[in-house]
Amino acid sequence: MMRRRLSVGTRRERVAPWALAALALALAGIVVTVWRPLAPPVGVGAGELGRFGADVLSTVRDYRQPRYLVAVVATTLGVVVPLVFVASAWGRRRVASWSGPGEGGAVRAALVALRISVVTSLMVLPLAVYVGIVHDGRWGFRTRSTPGWFFDWLLRAAGRWLMVAVLVAALLVAVRRWPRSWPYRVTVAGTALVAGFVVLHPLVVQPLFLPTGPLAAGPARDAITAVLERGDAADLPIHVGEASRNSTRVNALVTGLGPTERVVVYDNLLELTPDQIGVVVAHELAHHEHRDLPRGVALSATALLAGGLVLRRLLASAGVQGAVGARHPSDARMAAVVLAAVALGELAGNPVANLVSRRAEAAADARAVELTREPALLLTTTRVFTVRDLSDPDPPRLMRWLYGSHPTVSERIDYLEAWAAHHDIALPDLDEVQTGEAGQRHPAIDGGLPVAPGGARP
Repeated sequence: MMRRRLSVGTRRERVAPWALAALALALAGIVVTVWRPLAPPVGVGAGELGRFGADVLSTVRDYRQPRYLVAVVATTLGVVVPLVFVASAWGRRRVASWSGPGEGGAVRAALVALRISVVTSLMVLPLAVYVGIVHDGRWGFRTRSTPGWFFDWLLRAAGRWLMVAVLVAALLVAVRRWPRSWPYRVTVAGTALVAGFVVLHPLVVQPLFLPTGPLAAGPARDAITAVLERGDAADLPIHVGEASRNSTRVNALVTGLGPTERVVVYDNLLELTPDQIGVVVAHELAHHEHRDLPRGVALSATALLAGGLVLRRLLASAGVQGAVGARHPSDARMAAVVLAAVALGELAGNPVANLVSRRAEAAADARAVELTREPALLLTTTRVFTVRDLSDPDPPRLMRWLYGSHPTVSERIDYLEAWAAHHDIALPDLDEVQTGEAGQRHPAIDGGLPVAPGGARP
């Protein structure tokens, strides 16, 4: 009876329209990613203003090295744990007990995915506690209380668990209902979901973790408004986010799409000078001008189609089905295979995604300096991310490969130096720059910390 239902469903499938739609979306994602504004070549900078003192570099190394190790271990666990449920006898027994007798259904598949996601998160949790509570607390970056940190972690994790369970169950339903065309249908539907998420993110998700409101009148708003007017974006809403409730780090971002698009500056950023705030927003305005969020939505279609086609071959493999005791590609036991494949796919795809992101960020840097004509101000503000927030100016190659979504501080400074030389604009010397940073250096550089070890600010 089951085979008859599946064969009827297969005969009634309309593959070609969905395949054409998915292919068109995937090609559009490639086109808008490859043919996009780029940072124009301006030569090579002198490298003088990208130098940091030994005291800065040693402090950055002391802060960053434990985080690098934790990041690699967490990434490894994020791949190994889902694989255990597919590749080990113990894991397959757990999946079999969770999926129940027979093939299971959508609910059983959701439960399998939910449990694997929970186990993976709990395995990584001690590392997150060390970095987020202990290490950042010791270095004075954490401002959230320990109970508050755990609440935020649980809120994020629960949302992720629910999303994974629902999406995996929906995927296996699609595999059962449309065995030939499901990768194309998932590409079209998934791209629409990504677009909807980007539109709704400032209204639904962001308020949970970064409450925002309109930026009040004052020098900071005046500086931001001046930048937006120069970029013909005076109507773009300016919001300030309560980032200081979690961290002392500075940042700004463009979020939302269409009617929800807005500039959000961290309230910590307001600790910088108005001119510095303005050039940070100029970088974010460049993302708005370059339509980087819509480009990202389009590129998600490319990733979805490529992943869907690979996953279809994997789910259809008799060897894979036999290994996990599944009777069909849409068996609830295959939820474990889906999660393991997605984890491996993310690991393989992250370096490519980071490369795309670095190109976009470099283009935004170039547009920001063209918009403001203030290479010295942009350069000194870029250095703030190292002397204030202890960003590594030259991270190890592996860290760049796995996590480097932006050009390094050194690369950004080198470009600004070259841009200034190309346009015959004088820059201050290194001594002047370092003197100006005196009030913005992280306390640890000078031998002190703003809070007691392991504690958050009251």
